[in-house]
Amino acid sequence: MLIHCVTVKFKETATPQQVAAFDVALAALPAQIDLIRGTRHGRDLGERPTNAHYALVTEFDDAAAFHAYLEHPAHQAVVRDHLAPLADCFHSSQVLVEG
Repeated sequence: MLIHCVTVKFKETATPQQVAAFDVALAALPAQIDLIRGTRHGRDLGERPTNAHYALVTEFDDAAAFHAYLEHPAHQAVVRDHLAPLADCFHSSQVLVEG
């Protein structure tokens, strides 16, 4: 299984409404992209001052499913309409795990 992890630091100008819309858009992705095995996402709790503001973890069967997800129009719409306007920066990592 491939795990895709994303952390996001929002721009200072990001509004709570924009972040909420981002959250809703991410929650809708599994119904739109059947390649997603599971996903969890949400705002950081603020336990450490250096943390990102938001995190996303998504599971895929394999690298081929992950790459197809990246090209899927629903994923590209979330990046274009929500992530790009809100993010000061974001980072991702992909890891293979048993299971």
